[in-house]
Amino acid sequence: MHDEILISIALLASAYVQGLSGVGFSLIAAPAIAQAIPGAGAIGLVNLLALSQNLFMLWRENGLIQWVVVRRLLAGLVVGVAVGLLLSHVMPNKWRPLVVAVSSLASLVALLLWKPKGRRGAATFSALWSGTVNSYAGVGGPPLAAYLVHIDLEQGDYIRTQQFCFAFLNIASIPFLGLPSITIPWLIGAVAVIVTGTILGRWTRRFFSHSRAHQITIVVIALVALAALTRSLIDLRG
Repeated sequence: MHDEILISIALLASAYVQGLSGVGFSLIAAPAIAQAIPGAGAIGLVNLLALSQNLFMLWRENGLIQWVVVRRLLAGLVVGVAVGLLLSHVMPNKWRPLVVAVSSLASLVALLLWKPKGRRGAATFSALWSGTVNSYAGVGGPPLAAYLVHIDLEQGDYIRTQQFCFAFLNIASIPFLGLPSITIPWLIGAVAVIVTGTILGRWTRRFFSHSRAHQITIVVIALVALAALTRSLIDLRG
């Protein structure tokens, strides 16, 4: 029951932040779920739940998917997914919660500090990084977002292009990662929580400037990742 409450709160917070700022779902959901559910199935579940949020955002946001940008990123995304899945099979599962927490913090740093240019090399590296981290730890959004936000897309185009790339990563990873033992009612309830959080985030967007929404996203991601990192270190030492 304790883990179910933890996951529900994490899903609501992650969906709210994603609806508010356009990024952050997996960086909040993955560290929490990896603490509650062991093995690769936890990341498969994060990808499945993130996919529901991606599709909802694609449906509700205005703007166009920039297919020229998607094609520029595609090769790096595919190779990154393959590398992440390889790591998932060779690294011991007991290290996964720690790696997920560290990856979440590293991705947050990338979102804050990394400013890739619009060149093809930056696109490939961003996609490779995102694909690798997403397939192993479920937190590959920020490197991709850091690239997309610096190529001067309209806000709606930025969000829809980003959500399409995230959906591609999630769909590519789920069949190989698998899913934990969950029931259909549990999954329906989780998706309902995600939709509710996303709607709340989109609704409250009007009350915050873009910079304030960005600050809220950073604070929530950092708090969750640091809490998960602390618990992972305690568990490994124990």
